[in-house]
Amino acid sequence: MNLHQLRVFYEVAQAKSFTAAAEKLFLTQPAVTWQVKSLEESFDLKFLDRIGKKILLTEEGKVLFDFADQILNLTRQAEEALADLRGLSRGILRIAATFTFGDFYLPALLEVFHKKYPNIVVQVSTGNSSQTIENTLLHKSDLAIAAYDPKNEKLKVWEMTTDLLIGVVSPSHPFARRKSIALKELNGQPLILREEGSSPRRIIDEILAEKGISPVIIMESASTSAIKKMVESGVGMAILSQQVVKEELKGKSLKQLSFNDARIAYRFYLVYHKDKYLSRAVKAFIDVAMGFSQKGWPK
Repeated sequence: MNLHQLRVFYEVAQAKSFTAAAEKLFLTQPAVTWQVKSLEESFDLKFLDRIGKKILLTEEGKVLFDFADQILNLTRQAEEALADLRGLSRGILRIAATFTFGDFYLPALLEVFHKKYPNIVVQVSTGNSSQTIENTLLHKSDLAIAAYDPKNEKLKVWEMTTDLLIGVVSPSHPFARRKSIALKELNGQPLILREEGSSPRRIIDEILAEKGISPVIIMESASTSAIKKMVESGVGMAILSQQVVKEELKGKSLKQLSFNDARIAYRFYLVYHKDKYLSRAVKAFIDVAMGFSQKGWPK
């Protein structure tokens, strides 16, 4: 099997586009088409269906795609292992982090990491926890930082740090005069929350359902910045990570409300594939992250 043809097929199948694959591989579109056609002819099978502008995998193509994913991942790992054996000082580290961790925790960690290992290129992607875990399972990232333990036998998981979810209101809100409230007081209260599917929202929904509390959700957003602005304008109350609102609490544009009958923990986990070759870059990052967890994260 021609490895180059396999890589071209994989990129076309993944992008569902000959044009996009050609751009990624720095090839012309006719060259990409020819490589896929040659691969199909060598096995006398059809791997891709072209329906108008759509590119779909045939059943045979789905089988080949799964093997291609494994083969190309092993190729990447072999290259990393050989680079380590040559003692190269350079490397690439691909991290998939949740929005909250990526925005409010990761910068401090990367600052220390870059000072220690200035020649390692770090590629960071952000998403919700499910997306970061999926990327790690598919070997699209070396490490994931998620807000829940996926409990997947293919993954190794290590708890990094714990944050708290707290209530925040504007200084003009009726609750602003108080230091804490009971969760039951959220009944009928206008709330602004993260989007469904996000880890903070899952945690909040679970605890409210458990206690039979039904707030009025007036807005949902994946943007914590948008949520904070809405709360500052006095529209309603939000429940957010303590780390996310620390600057607003210092500046007194938001007022913190603790819950006197619950401690809502929000944990972050470092996740990597158990079959993943741990390059020097990956091991170095894990060491720095462990140091942060042991000594404490910047406040």
